[in-house]
Amino acid sequence: MKQRTWMAVAALAIASAASAQDIYKVEQVTNKDLNGTARFVSMGGAMGALGADISTMGTNPAGTALFRRSDIAMSGSLNIQPDAEDFYDRGKTRASFDNIGFMVAARNGDSGVKFVNFGFNYQKSRNIKNFIGVQNFNTGGLSQSLQMLDLSYVNGWLDYRYEEDWDLTTPLTKLGYDTQILEPIYDANGKIDGYNPVEAQSYDYKRVQWGGTQQYDFNIAMNWEDQVYAGLTIGVYNVNHHSATDYTEWLPDANGALHDYYMINEERLSGTGWDIKMGLILRPIQESPFRIGLAVHTPTFYRLTQDAYLYMNSPFAQFNSKGEMISDFTEASAEVWDNRYNIRTPWKFNLSLGTTVGNFLALGAEYEFADYRSASISYNDYYDDWNNYWDQSVKDKPLNAEADRFLKPVSTLRLGAEARLAKGVFGRVGYNFVSAPLEKDAYLNLFTDSPSYFYSTNTDYVNLGATHRATAGLGIRGKHFYADVAYQYQTQKGELYTFHVPDMHSEENRLQAADVKLNRHNVMLTLGYKF
Repeated sequence: MKQRTWMAVAALAIASAASAQDIYKVEQVTNKDLNGTARFVSMGGAMGALGADISTMGTNPAGTALFRRSDIAMSGSLNIQPDAEDFYDRGKTRASFDNIGFMVAARNGDSGVKFVNFGFNYQKSRNIKNFIGVQNFNTGGLSQSLQMLDLSYVNGWLDYRYEEDWDLTTPLTKLGYDTQILEPIYDANGKIDGYNPVEAQSYDYKRVQWGGTQQYDFNIAMNWEDQVYAGLTIGVYNVNHHSATDYTEWLPDANGALHDYYMINEERLSGTGWDIKMGLILRPIQESPFRIGLAVHTPTFYRLTQDAYLYMNSPFAQFNSKGEMISDFTEASAEVWDNRYNIRTPWKFNLSLGTTVGNFLALGAEYEFADYRSASISYNDYYDDWNNYWDQSVKDKPLNAEADRFLKPVSTLRLGAEARLAKGVFGRVGYNFVSAPLEKDAYLNLFTDSPSYFYSTNTDYVNLGATHRATAGLGIRGKHFYADVAYQYQTQKGELYTFHVPDMHSEENRLQAADVKLNRHNVMLTLGYKF
């Protein structure tokens, strides 16, 4: 194994106005779960034209104009990921408080504008709780250090002995040097002439994410002659996403014995956002219950902050200037804090259809479109004008180009049905489909001119596939009280790459993808009161 006669730097602290966003975080804050009340979930979310459910203010704000009685409801659920492991005190099952809201139905008269309704709803729009684990994956001799090696070449080899070179690459690469994963090669003048990376036989990988995005909707809706329904919702969002990753590479020595290099990466993404949603429901034929719904959502404007901690430990010994071994391993760490940036998500357009058959069947269908390529990322740049400081939002053009290149237009299909099984008893089924948000050849490109990547603490990425959700539920209605239960089964596959080593003649990753599953079960209960 390698031996070095200097002691590695034990800690590296980094703070900067630059930001560590990427296209995978854009997808993370743009996509939403199927969540809300149990009735809404069990019908696949296909209630944009049917309305009369508190959760519709988040998809088609006009849906709340169909309320004729005031309503208050709250929901909770259990989320279960069958393929998960206990990791960072996070298990397979996690309870979630998903929804609480109310509607005040105010009759305005018997003609013209009959109702003017006001409401509020909190719901968890994104629950990112998930686990990915891969054991003993064959790297074919490739190693994360090869990507560190590529990142060490900027107009000649970076020399990590000098602090001015630290800011020209990622903290990960600097720690790779500190822990001897990258071994410097010196020329006759003592100048860095390159690095020797290690070779790996396999890797183990664990990642857990938790937290989510909370959505607070403030709604007003009007009913005109039971023919035209219009609504407006102002949404406020709170982002609180966490992730923790353990990564181990198994390195063979000259005798074939395996030694482990491992890395711990912890990250928190927090911030706030806002958007405006506008909706319309039309009942074109007065004698028919058939309804058409239209809705438009402005982009959500997020102001986000990233904090991260990175720790690396290698099996390479440390020696002092006398040749005495100080330690039989080398470790180093880095922190990145208060990195601020902005994400503007794409516009969303929604078309929904709904009808009832007598008093025993309701049917809904909905299509939503959002072009993720149109998302925009910016960062705060700080200026000094005669000791007067201010910050200005600057578009991250290289990263916006990556979004346009690797993100995709996303279509969402929602289908649902509700049948009256007996007096006050209803059965529901639904289906929800969301197309893949990323191109199949997408990757975490750490070689753009974006300032964000200089503060990236990871090389791993997951290319997510389409999401399929099957739902079912049961509801009981009394004169005032009601209770709904829902079951949701979600399937989604992804391709995990722990680092990116491009082919000599293309950007295709030489590392093979590890197939992962993000399937989960969700059981939900809603309790409500109408008055």
